[in-house]
Amino acid sequence: MRCVRNIIAAVCLCSVALAQEPGIELEIDSRVLEIGEAVDVQLVCTNTGEPDTPQCVIPDGLELQLAQATPSQSSMVSIVNGRRTSRTTYTYHLSLVAVKEGTYTLGPLSVVAGGTKHETEPVRIVVRQSSSLPKGDGLVFVEINVEPETLYITQTYTATLRLGIRKVIHEGRVVEADLLRNVLDQRRSQLWAFAGELQRRSHRSTDTWLTDSDGNRHPYEVFTFNVRLVAEQSGEVSVGPVFVRIDYPTRLERSVFGRYNVAAAKKATARANATITVKTPPEEGRPDAYSGAIGRFDMAVTAKPTRVEKGQPVTLTIAVTGDPLAGVAGPDLGAQPELASRFDYTQDELVGSITGRTKVFRKAVFPKQEGEQTIPPIAFSYFDVVREEYVTVTSDPIDLVVDPSSNGSAPISLVDESATSEEPEKLTVIPGGISPNYVDADLVLVSQGFVLSWGWIASIVLAPLGFVAVTVVSRRRERLRNDAGLVRRRVAHRNAESLLRQAGDIDDPCERMSMVGRALVGFVCDWLDLPPGHLTPTELRSILLERGCEPSVADGIAAFVESCDQARYAGGSGESSSTDWGTGAAREWMKVMKRLSVRAFR
Repeated sequence: MRCVRNIIAAVCLCSVALAQEPGIELEIDSRVLEIGEAVDVQLVCTNTGEPDTPQCVIPDGLELQLAQATPSQSSMVSIVNGRRTSRTTYTYHLSLVAVKEGTYTLGPLSVVAGGTKHETEPVRIVVRQSSSLPKGDGLVFVEINVEPETLYITQTYTATLRLGIRKVIHEGRVVEADLLRNVLDQRRSQLWAFAGELQRRSHRSTDTWLTDSDGNRHPYEVFTFNVRLVAEQSGEVSVGPVFVRIDYPTRLERSVFGRYNVAAAKKATARANATITVKTPPEEGRPDAYSGAIGRFDMAVTAKPTRVEKGQPVTLTIAVTGDPLAGVAGPDLGAQPELASRFDYTQDELVGSITGRTKVFRKAVFPKQEGEQTIPPIAFSYFDVVREEYVTVTSDPIDLVVDPSSNGSAPISLVDESATSEEPEKLTVIPGGISPNYVDADLVLVSQGFVLSWGWIASIVLAPLGFVAVTVVSRRRERLRNDAGLVRRRVAHRNAESLLRQAGDIDDPCERMSMVGRALVGFVCDWLDLPPGHLTPTELRSILLERGCEPSVADGIAAFVESCDQARYAGGSGESSSTDWGTGAAREWMKVMKRLSVRAFR
C-alpha cells in the first residue's frame, strides 16, 4: 500500500505544468453612464506575452484614454490535485468618459503580442442625460459662474465653481467628515479646469441650509473654487462642463471603537456648465500698423548709439507696456515706409521678452546716408477693449549723427538667407592681414625620445576601468529609466514616511488614523507596482495573496487598514487612534513587506 502511495505522489510531482489559454478581456465598472461621467476600464491580457499599445475605433459620443502608458504585470502559479497552472497577465488601465447621450458599441479593442493579434468582444455602452434636481432636493449640486461673460479674444476671465454636498446626519445629529475626500468620487468625476484646485489641501467652504420641494430644510457644505483662464477662441465658448459624482452614505453603523462605518451608500450626480461670448476686433477701420494686440498699451522707443559710422548698427529698443502681453507682437517695421527708406534692416519678426508689465523688442538698423539723420516715428496699433476701437500710438523721432567710415572699420552687410548665389565667393585682399608665424628650426628638429613614466602607466590601466565604470552606471540609469516599477519601489518608503509625518501633525485622532491607513495602502501600491488609488481591505488581501504573500501577513495588513478606514466617520477617539500606535504599527507592516522576497511580488 505504501508503495502505491509513493507512485501516486511521484506521478503528481511530475505532472506537466499547464498554462491558461492566451486571450484578452475588457472589464468596465459600469456600462450605463451619465453625460460627463468617467469610469475605469481594464484591458486584461492573459498569457499573451507583453502586448503593444491597444488599438480601437472610438465612437463619437465616447472618449477613451490610457491612464498609464505601460501595462501592469502580475504572475500566479497554482497547484490543484497535483496539476500546476501558471498565469501571467498584463493589464492596461484606461478611463472611459461619456460625452453625448446615446447607445454606443465600444470595441473590439485589439492588441498585438508575440506577433499574434488578439481582440475583445464588443461592449454596449448606454449614455443618459444627467438628472437635474433643485439644489435643496439633491444630495449634491454644482454651479459655475463666469466674470465677465462677454470679452475679447486673449482677455482673461474668472470661472467660479460652487460645489455643495449635503451633510451626513445620523441619529438626528450631523456627522463631521471630510466630504471632499470621503464622499466625492474624484476618479469618476470630470472637474475640468477645477481639478487642480480640488487637489489642494486647503479649501474655502461655507455652511448653508437649503429647502427642498416638500419644505424640509437640509444642511449643506458649499466649497468654492476659482480659476483664471484665457479666452483662446472666438464665438460662444463653453466653460466646463463639470460633472460630479458622490457616493453618499445612507446608513451608518457604529463600530466597537465608537466610530462610524458606512453600511449603505448610493450614487448621486450633478452637472453644470456655463458659456461666454468671445469677440474678435472688427475688420472695419483696422489700421495697417495693427499686428493683433488687444487690450490697452503704451509704447516707448529708444536708440543707441546716437552717433555711429556709416555701415555700423544702431539698436532700436521698443518697449510696449500694458495688459495682456502674452502673444503681443512688436510693431511691423516692414509697414513703416519712411524707416525703410533711410535704414537697412532684416525683415524677420521681432521677438520680445517680458519683464513685469513691459515687453521689450530690439532691432538693429543700419543708416544708408552720412550726416545728420533721423529715425522717423514708429507706429504701433492695438484694439482698445474699453473704448472698443483701434488706437495707434507713435514714438518721437530720434536724431542721429552718421560719420563716414574710417579706414580700419569694415561695414557690416545684411545677408538675405533666402537668396543664394551659384558663383563661388571671391577672396578680397585687405591691407595688413595676418603676419607669418615665427618658426625656430632647432626646436622643431630636436629628437624627442619616449619614456614610459608612471603617468603613462596609470593612463593605460585606468582607461579600461573608467570605461567599465561608465558602462555600468549608464546601464543602471537606463534600467531605472525604463523600469517604472523599480523606480516606484525605491520611493515607496519615502512617500509613506511623508504621509506618516503629516499624520503626526493632525490633531483629530480619527483623521490621523485615516491618514495612516492611506500611507500604508500607498506603500503597498508602490512596492507592488499597482495602479495608484484607494484599495479596500478585501482587495488589498486578495492582491497580497495573489502575489505570493503569506496569509498571516495579508490578513494582518488588511485588518490594520480596515481599522484605519473605520476612522472616516468616527465620532470619538480611542486608544487605537493614538499617533504612536498607528504610525508604529504601519511602520512595522512596512518592514515586514520589505523583508519579504521582492521576487515573489513580480
